[in-house]
Amino acid sequence: MKSLFRPMRLIGAISAVYALHAPLALAADISATVPSGGGFVIKNSTGTQERFRVQDSGEVRAPGLSGAAANTNLTCFDGPTGRLGPCAGGIGTGATGATGPTGPTGPTGAVGPTGSTGTAGGVGTTGGTGPTGATGVTGATGATGTQGTAGVTGATGPAGPTGATGADSTVPGPQGTQGLQGIPGATGSAGAVGATGAPGPTGATGPAGSATISLQEFSTTGKCNVPDLTLTATCGGATSAVLSGGCRIANATTFSFIYSTVRSDTNKWSCTYWCDTTSTPNSLNIDVTAYAYCQ
Repeated sequence: MKSLFRPMRLIGAISAVYALHAPLALAADISATVPSGGGFVIKNSTGTQERFRVQDSGEVRAPGLSGAAANTNLTCFDGPTGRLGPCAGGIGTGATGATGPTGPTGPTGAVGPTGSTGTAGGVGTTGGTGPTGATGVTGATGATGTQGTAGVTGATGPAGPTGATGADSTVPGPQGTQGLQGIPGATGSAGAVGATGAPGPTGATGPAGSATISLQEFSTTGKCNVPDLTLTATCGGATSAVLSGGCRIANATTFSFIYSTVRSDTNKWSCTYWCDTTSTPNSLNIDVTAYAYCQ
């Protein structure tokens, strides 16, 4: 069995002993016999400190090893002969201990300089195009399945009961637009002459007046071709006042209607219509006329 021994200066001490007796070592060994219980000792130059000791029991001591510089190699000895030498591979290596805890992360070191960019490698040659594989055979088209029979039409369900009639509305409908103002009627015939009364006092002579009202009709006609159309008839000639007026739609549809007919000025009568230009039939070609009756 081999034992571990680490006297790092042992070899140097033994070499010094051999150097002192070099002239006598050419033919035989130099031996020293130690007394019983004693030892062979090498001391320093002052003789106060032991550097090397070999006991009578065979024990070898090197007291200065504890203060020597640390080394990385192990020294072993052979059991039967005591010969010193380097340890064989695997000697002195024990089982791996448990992994210790991870130490704290050290500070991040400074960023080193960026290395120079290496030269770009050459472009490799393009490999040849491989041969195109053969086209596989097209599989046969599967047969069309037979069409299933139509299902039976279900019976019509019974009609539901008729709902109850709602109650009459109590809210009055919107008031209709005002009708056109009629044309003044003709002057009635003179009544029978009454009995002559007693003569009254003679009144002052008044201005001469007309016996009838004379009206003239003026009109303006246009096409109902925009949604909101306003036409105005204006008095002309010797007339200066409008007394009445009216409006008319020729061939009106359900989508066109009058919603305003008013005296818009002292001598004007205006009519406003709604003309639907999107529905069918539309009212693009319907004639619209505004009338003014002037004095």
